[in-house]
Amino acid sequence: MRSRVGGSVLRALAVGFCSLVATGCEPFAEHDSGEVEVGAIRSGVSVASGTVGGKPVWAHFSNPPAFAGRDYTITEELKRLINATPAGGSIRGTIHSISIDGVADALLAAQTRGVAVYVVLDGKNASSADPAVATIKKLTHHRFCTNTSGGGGCIGTSAAGNMHTKMFTFSQSTDPNGVARPYVVWFGSSNLTYASGPDAFNNTITIYDAVTLYDGFNANFSDMWNRRHYSGNDYYDSASGRGYYLANPADAYASPEGVNQTDTIVTRLNDVTPDANCRLRIGMSFVTTGRPELLAQVKRYRAGGCAVWMVVGGNSTDGISMPQSVYNELLGAGVNIRRKDKVHDKFFLVYGKYGTSYAYRVYSGSQNWSQDALNENEEIFVKMAPETGTVHPLYDGFYNHFNDAYNSGVTCTKANFPCR
Repeated sequence: MRSRVGGSVLRALAVGFCSLVATGCEPFAEHDSGEVEVGAIRSGVSVASGTVGGKPVWAHFSNPPAFAGRDYTITEELKRLINATPAGGSIRGTIHSISIDGVADALLAAQTRGVAVYVVLDGKNASSADPAVATIKKLTHHRFCTNTSGGGGCIGTSAAGNMHTKMFTFSQSTDPNGVARPYVVWFGSSNLTYASGPDAFNNTITIYDAVTLYDGFNANFSDMWNRRHYSGNDYYDSASGRGYYLANPADAYASPEGVNQTDTIVTRLNDVTPDANCRLRIGMSFVTTGRPELLAQVKRYRAGGCAVWMVVGGNSTDGISMPQSVYNELLGAGVNIRRKDKVHDKFFLVYGKYGTSYAYRVYSGSQNWSQDALNENEEIFVKMAPETGTVHPLYDGFYNHFNDAYNSGVTCTKANFPCR
């Protein structure tokens, strides 16, 4: 199996994409145009980097069509982080699913050289015969999450619940430039299997020198490791301070949350006052009827004048992964929707008015547009600090990643449902 991507490949793909670095680019004025450059079919954005909230941040993206169907950018970066963690350091990771041997091998090698490695996995992996799982079982500190209802969650106790968080922390590693840095966090949409990892559109963000966020992620990890359960699956609780971690340059919000309370994503998107200058782009693996408040929020953005685009997964046989009722409501509100095969992203990209000024902001993590992501699964949803002014490399990287999928997707209309 192919398990390496050379740095020369990534550098070659970076040519021509001004947003991949923090300098040397002509920034686009988001408020000047609502068009999504539909005619520009990009060949694949692999990495974006810059300083957000005073911290070094890198984003990595997978775009399978640009790599003959399999893009190892994200998994190679995770392996690099693992391999660069020195003896005496620590790694904590949450794995929803794994079949990529190289990642499992890197974790075992880290343990062998003296790194303390702790991993929690969704319970369904325990019975897997995959060699990567067999390697994970060799780690001294690993746990498969199960509960008495038969679910695979660590904190949640429902039969349908999963440990769906994709997150790693490193006490120390190096950034892609080779600089040793402490307090590293890695999160995003990519699983460690081929189908929902390198073979799909995905994103991850790595933040360095972020001790408060690092401590918050580790607190969430500890709750999963210790299988702390809460009545009604009500882990996220703003009143008590449980399940959320306010830090620089990102705030993180963990699921599950009790039914009929708030919607983690909706509450974060409430920060924006929609107007004619506003732009919202959504990359989502699938959409269900289970998040009516989120549907209402997107319609609120449109009603306020915000331009909205969505790229959603699916395939040419079954069509878009979205029920017709939600599909029709979104299109009726004026949302531009395209279906693209193998989209596994879960992000919201906003240019809008926060308080009295405009800013560029990325929201990402593991949450799908589904009820179980909110109320049953372990998930993480992260609101990055805003980028302002003429330089916004993280936003630009996600903007181009969105276009990689959207611009070659199938345009959806009410007449062509299910948008095959």
